[in-house]
Amino acid sequence: MKAAKIMLLLLLVGCVRIMSLDDFLFEPTTVDEYLRPEDLEEWGTRFIIPDSLVEPVVLTSMGNRIYGFFVKGDPDSVENNGVTILYCHGRSDNINRYWVRVEYLWEMGFNVFIFDYQGYGMSEGSPSGEALYSDGVAALDYVRTRIDVDPSRIVYYGWSLGTFVTTYLAADIIHPSALILEAAIASATVLLRDSALLSLTGSYVVDADFDNEKRIDLIASPLLMMHGREDDYIVFDRHVPILWDKAVQPKESLWVDGAAHDDIPETLGATYHATVIDFIHRHVSD
Repeated sequence: MKAAKIMLLLLLVGCVRIMSLDDFLFEPTTVDEYLRPEDLEEWGTRFIIPDSLVEPVVLTSMGNRIYGFFVKGDPDSVENNGVTILYCHGRSDNINRYWVRVEYLWEMGFNVFIFDYQGYGMSEGSPSGEALYSDGVAALDYVRTRIDVDPSRIVYYGWSLGTFVTTYLAADIIHPSALILEAAIASATVLLRDSALLSLTGSYVVDADFDNEKRIDLIASPLLMMHGREDDYIVFDRHVPILWDKAVQPKESLWVDGAAHDDIPETLGATYHATVIDFIHRHVSD
């Protein structure tokens, strides 16, 4: 009986090994062309941003080309046009899926830079922890060196997997004017335990330094955390208290009843816009 249990454990561990980080955290899709209307409709995109305000960008990260778009904020919201948001998206698909998020931030008046990680969309290479952080640094360097961007008014916004990138940039590279974390993951260890139901450290199957918990108390920038209480991927009770308790002031929270992992803006409606605008006005614009 004991031998059978040991064998079962070895089989389970072997399965987790085989699963690998790529299978567990990254779900990229590739495209030959971005922003085709037929590829955006399923995500609720409204096509409200004029083409004249959308600038395609190609950067280099680890010798690979990565693709992004710099979007100038809605000129009708001129009071917010001086703020630029570096947006780091989630683990699935590519920029097309997240364009509706760009639209939300654009209509608030903010400039937005969104980019695809290596292996996503048209970006070359393969996703990995090292690649993600390299991509984030390349994106930040690009935004900071644009002549139409005020480096003192850059906000990092990370969603889900993207929170690893923004927290890394904020703690290890350059503190932003403000940091927004939506559906933040405490660490790869916590996520793996949730999913695999095994008491394994994240490093057992994850080579990347995916650990927001160890970095969040190193960030002195104003922080806004948003999380859906019904999130069944990044479970609220297992991830949020770990990060929130370690985060330093000034920090603000928005825990959204009825929201799951990817629908906080839609669940909140106008409250989402008002919350983001108010947070940035108080901590960045002023």
